[in-house]
Amino acid sequence: MSDRRGADQLVMPTDENQEIARDMLRHIDHEQARFVLRDSEASDIVLPEDIYMLLRSILIDLSQNKAVHVCRTDLELSTVQAADYLMVSRPFLIKLIDQKEIPCRMVGTHRRVKLEDLEAYREKTDTADKLAREELTKMAEELGLGY
Repeated sequence: MSDRRGADQLVMPTDENQEIARDMLRHIDHEQARFVLRDSEASDIVLPEDIYMLLRSILIDLSQNKAVHVCRTDLELSTVQAADYLMVSRPFLIKLIDQKEIPCRMVGTHRRVKLEDLEAYREKTDTADKLAREELTKMAEELGLGY
């Protein structure tokens, strides 16, 4: 399938979308759920768990009145968009790029950052934050500063 219409489109949670999402979740949201599609020849296609979980996550967001935007990981963002995505200032993002923490490519005089590189940076910092919190908790317990 090469038709990519709507691939980078924002889906708003209309009343109809919310109800459809809730109804679908009622049918698939249990421990041993499998997502099965039936093609035009009535053959069952069982989706792999990662695709099932992605679709389930989209349905949950829509059912909770949250807009959904699915985009490719190789999507390139401007530095303003990348900073917004990471919820940091643009100057801070530029500093990360200059320090080689996040790769970019130049398009003329403009930097472009891949979404997958932003995700990798976020995962790295989330892991470092978690380890730091665990270490602080351990130190607090050793010093008897626990609640």
